[in-house]
Amino acid sequence: MQQQQQHANYDLLAVFTDETKADAAAAKLRKEGFNEDEVHQMEAGATATGQFREHGPNQTRQEFFLQTKRTGPNPLVVALLALLGGLLLGGITFAATFALPIIPEPTGVIIGVVVGLLLGGLIGLLRRGRVQGAIGQERLRTPTPPPSTQGGRTVVALRFSDPDNISRKSRARAILLNNQGKIDRSVGQ
Repeated sequence: MQQQQQHANYDLLAVFTDETKADAAAAKLRKEGFNEDEVHQMEAGATATGQFREHGPNQTRQEFFLQTKRTGPNPLVVALLALLGGLLLGGITFAATFALPIIPEPTGVIIGVVVGLLLGGLIGLLRRGRVQGAIGQERLRTPTPPPSTQGGRTVVALRFSDPDNISRKSRARAILLNNQGKIDRSVGQ
């Protein structure tokens, strides 16, 4: 209960996964002009039950952008393969009428052209289309867990001398997020 009251007095609070990231964020804040009275580094249990938000792209829309599908058959390719198949099989049956006089010339050629059109069209329809949507993202199926609160001083808290200075608060927030900290939204509200 004491810890909840204690962290409510801060204007901004971030939790890090390990102490080195928290140290780096605190050092960066001090380097950017935040003094020792404003930047506090605390033990991991200082957050109690914080409310955290995933920063970056909306995680619920991730599945939409990572889905892939195959395109359907291209009608131009289907028509071209059917035409090529018809010409090829028609030419073969025409040449076969000279070698085998049993095959009647006009009907044999027509049957060859029709069979060639059907085979070429079938081959064109059965070709696999391109994969759409595979744009190089890695599929991360495991959701990012909230930051672990085990270990050393992984909490960086800020108490601003002027809490109404929005640009200073947003600069500190950006530094904490860029150092992979999770901002506790229940603090400073």
